[in-house]
Amino acid sequence: MSFCVSIRIWKIVRRQQQKVMSAHSVELLYYAAGLSRALIVNKVVLRFFFWVRKGKKKMFYVTWDPETGGVRLNTLRAKETLGISPRPVFYEELDLLKLDQLGWTYPRCKEPLLWACNKQYFYRGQLVFEAKGANIYDPAKIIFQEGCEKMELIPVDVEAMLKVCEDEMFLAESEAIEFIRNTYIQYASARESVERVKANQLDYEAMVAKLEKETKKKMAIVKQDCDSFDIMEEENAKQSGKKTYVTTKIDKFLASFSGGKDSQVVLDLCTRAIPPSEFEVIYSDTGYELPTSLTLWEEVQTYYKAKFPELRFRTARNHESVLNYWDKIGTPSDTHRWCCSVMKTAPLYRLMKIGDTNRQAKVLAFDGVRAEESTRRSGYNRKGKGKNSTVFNASPILFWNTVEVFLYIFHYDLPINVSYRQGMTRVGCLICPFGSEWNEMIVSKLQQKQITPFLSKIVSTVKSTGVADVENYIKEGNWKRRAGGKGLKFPSYLVIESTKPDLKVRCVNPQLEILTYFCAIGKYEIVKTQEGFSGELLFQQEVYPFQIIQMKQDIIVSFFNTYNKPALQGLIKRALYKAVYCIRCEACEVECPTGALGILSQPIINNKMCVHCHKCLLFHELGCIVAHSLNVTGNNNNNNMKLTSYNNFGLREEWLDVFMSSPNSYFEDNIHGLHPKEQLPNFVKWISQAGIIDDTKSRQLTHLGNILSEIYLDQPEIVWEIIWINLTYGSPIAKWYKEKIEWGFLFTQADIQELVKNDYAESPTTIKNIVYALMRTFRESPIGAMGVCTEMDKQHFSKIPHEELSREALAYSLYLYAENKNSRTFRVSDLYSSDNLLGIYREFGTSKNAVEKLLRSLNSDSNRVLNADLNMGLDHITLREDLDSVKTLSILTGLI
Repeated sequence: MSFCVSIRIWKIVRRQQQKVMSAHSVELLYYAAGLSRALIVNKVVLRFFFWVRKGKKKMFYVTWDPETGGVRLNTLRAKETLGISPRPVFYEELDLLKLDQLGWTYPRCKEPLLWACNKQYFYRGQLVFEAKGANIYDPAKIIFQEGCEKMELIPVDVEAMLKVCEDEMFLAESEAIEFIRNTYIQYASARESVERVKANQLDYEAMVAKLEKETKKKMAIVKQDCDSFDIMEEENAKQSGKKTYVTTKIDKFLASFSGGKDSQVVLDLCTRAIPPSEFEVIYSDTGYELPTSLTLWEEVQTYYKAKFPELRFRTARNHESVLNYWDKIGTPSDTHRWCCSVMKTAPLYRLMKIGDTNRQAKVLAFDGVRAEESTRRSGYNRKGKGKNSTVFNASPILFWNTVEVFLYIFHYDLPINVSYRQGMTRVGCLICPFGSEWNEMIVSKLQQKQITPFLSKIVSTVKSTGVADVENYIKEGNWKRRAGGKGLKFPSYLVIESTKPDLKVRCVNPQLEILTYFCAIGKYEIVKTQEGFSGELLFQQEVYPFQIIQMKQDIIVSFFNTYNKPALQGLIKRALYKAVYCIRCEACEVECPTGALGILSQPIINNKMCVHCHKCLLFHELGCIVAHSLNVTGNNNNNNMKLTSYNNFGLREEWLDVFMSSPNSYFEDNIHGLHPKEQLPNFVKWISQAGIIDDTKSRQLTHLGNILSEIYLDQPEIVWEIIWINLTYGSPIAKWYKEKIEWGFLFTQADIQELVKNDYAESPTTIKNIVYALMRTFRESPIGAMGVCTEMDKQHFSKIPHEELSREALAYSLYLYAENKNSRTFRVSDLYSSDNLLGIYREFGTSKNAVEKLLRSLNSDSNRVLNADLNMGLDHITLREDLDSVKTLSILTGLI
């Protein structure tokens, strides 16, 4: 390609007005394309930029290259494109699988010999065998393809393969390097602006968070021409071409090293994009790292220190052995993955604190996260907030595939973790609740000495829970799905004795002084009493009295009249959980942005430094990792009720509009227009609980559903009233809301979540999603507008009585009430009794006078569905024996 042609392509790309790269980057690419990459054609370069412009998740597709024994990278998907990105297979893995004993011959060489997609093995593009049945106790079983029982292998011609993929890898590397360089320059210059310009000293992150809550729109920090910062809607910022920031203050830049191939590549890219003196490399030694990862860490330090003496390397470790934590918290599980927080994240960010201030540094970490690794990661942005509130992540190789990562390592001859050569697909801890049976098989064979203490602990834990077939239980990975510290004996526990009207908590043998975390909630004062202490806590400009009664081992903590402040109750409970269960794991200390909280010697909060941000209380489920592990086993919560999940989808009015227009053919003719796996199942769940269809499988219209579909066009308000009545019986979360939230109570969505936690043993994440779905139902259907959930301002809601209730809904509700009470006669006053959780008052809050007015109207019908005696001080209601709720509705709507 001539230099003139390169300039012409450059001009075409510039005309796209898409600032996906800096002009410097584009010039570099075309200079290289024109002078030293002569094999690149115009289409390849253009397509590359179009992919970046459109946010395409993949840069290149992979096909086999039989000639080299390797792979090719392609710009377009073709018939031969592989659905799974393969990994290279080396002789060490074949030895482990005993291929040399099964008739295969191959050299013990540095180059790969085959490629694997999951457990299928390919030689020069041909499937030759599969491996099946591997687990922590059993080796894999090899299933050869016909004619492949005995083979003599020739290594992959790595040099030729790299030459074939040279141009595509050049583009991928250049883009990643430019991303790292631009990100570094952007945030380094922002830091300089903050230090230099007085107007930039504002906490822009807090301002963004506040505006997003108020406006319900995604906001972004942008830099103005005058070198100051501003906040605007993210969409507007993108349209105007402004560069957005997640923060304006970065104290340190970090390349986080894990021992894996991805972080290894990112580290090398960082050394090519950033001055080595401007960032550091930290490795978190969790205490059960693979020996090969520890060896690689030493090799990497030697390799880069020779090239960049000023590059700093540090190792982060927890102060205590991981097995000691297993004894106190329980084995990690996929539902309680405490190990990463305690053994990796906390030590890592504790190491990043600024000097002797104990203040948590704001860190921008370049990580090796890739979208290909999981569905969850495929939705990540390349830049964003990390797990810790002071950490921001940038992912240079987010859209790289496995092949590109290995090609990079081969090209630059980087040190490689030997575990990859032995067949591990991902390297991490010796044993992990998210690890595969395949990796466990390899570790058990090659690292038997190292894994034995952990496997023995799992075996003893499983035995203590009464499992009969322990080995099979572990083989199948069931130990990974345990809820937490089941079977552990912990000397302390907490019991919530009441939440209404007062929060009363009994703390037995707490590990810390009970007041340790109170000042994290707000300022408080106490006085000594004969029984213990009495005090007052300041929270959101209001004062709340409390009492602490000290007994032998028990401490009773009571906060008075706090039921209407569920957020406060939640913080109090978290503070007490922390005092009762704390084992000084370090996890909450790194959440404190000011350095007020210290953990290691003795947990203490510096009152002068604490800003009551609540981050140390809200960072985890119950405010404490240990409390969550032990509490989730059922020590303190006997509620076995289950909520229904709706995957964040509420019951939308427009969805019901379409359904009611053709209810009998809605599912068969596929006219719904809903996503079949996400939206449709949850819509079906809602209308099934509303009694419109019989169940979620057959989806047949019920008699009630027929009636509602007939009247929906002319009387939709009646239909929605009936739907809400039925949901308060059929939907667990709607039923809870009807029974627990009083009329006139002012609340936020977070308040509802906190109150639900008092009654349900579901995980906080599950509760959050279900409450969100309920709130969406209120917002996206007429139910909320009936007063059931009235928006008072952008954050607060209230239950306002629905005084415009229809006669039809009242009669329907009364018959449902009678059916559940198993009585056809009752009084109006029964419906308003404080201990009654059923009926029209709980459903709509309609006043007694309004209900009696409707009853008189129903009583005067020629074909009465009920008899109401409301004279001479009487308030009796008698329902007909020959009717039920659905027949009554049919009569009142004129369908009978």
